[in-house]
Amino acid sequence: MATSYESFREEIEEKGYRFTAILIKLSNAVLVFFYEGGDMKLGTLAVALPFGDGPCVSSILLGERNMVITKILAERFASAFKGITLVSTFLVEIGGSEVSSTLLKLTKKLLDKVGLQ
Repeated sequence: MATSYESFREEIEEKGYRFTAILIKLSNAVLVFFYEGGDMKLGTLAVALPFGDGPCVSSILLGERNMVITKILAERFASAFKGITLVSTFLVEIGGSEVSSTLLKLTKKLLDKVGLQ
């Protein structure tokens, strides 16, 4: 039986907190989960779609706490993979504006691991 997906995981520790990103690459979409701490949980959820060589269109589907960084991350992955992307950010202690640079570092690490950057 052939595997119909690939998964990648990266972690980073900054400011005394551990952040994890898990990317699941499907044949027609990419799912990315960013979370703080040990347990993966669904958080603010955004969808993004690329339009040719132009900008992506994105929307928040769930939550409001980390809307801005979640949309930015969804658009970044949609552009890189040229496909539908769902991104979730679950941050317990720190808000998205305070940890945006850390999540962008995790994004770079994931894209490097996948071979896109």
